[in-house]
Amino acid sequence: MHSQTDSNELQDARISIVPARTQHAADQAEVFHQAVMQGAAGFYDLAQREQWAGRVPRDAERWAARQHRFEVLVAERDGRCVGFCEYVPEWPLARIEMLYVYPGLTGQGIGSRLLAAAESDLRRRSVRVVSLEASLMLSPGLIRRGWQSLGLEHVKRDGICLKRERFEKRLNNESQV
Repeated sequence: MHSQTDSNELQDARISIVPARTQHAADQAEVFHQAVMQGAAGFYDLAQREQWAGRVPRDAERWAARQHRFEVLVAERDGRCVGFCEYVPEWPLARIEMLYVYPGLTGQGIGSRLLAAAESDLRRRSVRVVSLEASLMLSPGLIRRGWQSLGLEHVKRDGICLKRERFEKRLNNESQV
C-alpha cells in the first residue's frame, strides 16, 4: 500500500515545468476560468468571480497572444497544461502577472513549483525584487514562501469590488528551491 507521501511524489513526478507553447493556450484559458470560478469560490462570491473570470476571454488565440507579451511557464502533465505562471522579467523589478492551477490539483505543490521556477529564472536575470497582486486564496501560501505582504487593496470594476493582497519578494543571487 502506498502512503499519501508516496502518492504525492508519484503525482509530482508526472508534472513538468516547461516554457509555454501555443498548444497550451486553450488549456491555459480553461485553467484560468476554472481556478477563478471553482477554486476561488470559498473566497469570492459569484458576481466577483464572474467579473474576475471575464477579465480575459476564454479564447485560445488571446492566451497564445499573452505568451508573446509575458514569460510563461506551464505545469504540464501528459502534454496538457494544468497550471501556469506569467511574469514580466524587467530588471531590477519584476512582476508576476498570473499564477493559476487547475482546481482539482491544488494543494499538490504545483503552484509552488511554478513560482520557484519563475523566481529561479528571475535570479538568473539578476532581478532584485519581484511583486504580485494575489487573491485572498493565494495569500497564505505566499507568506509561507517568504513573500512580504504590502497590504490589502480593493479593486473596483463595473461596480464590483474585489479584494486582493499586494506582495513583494526580494531575490538574491543564490539558487533557492
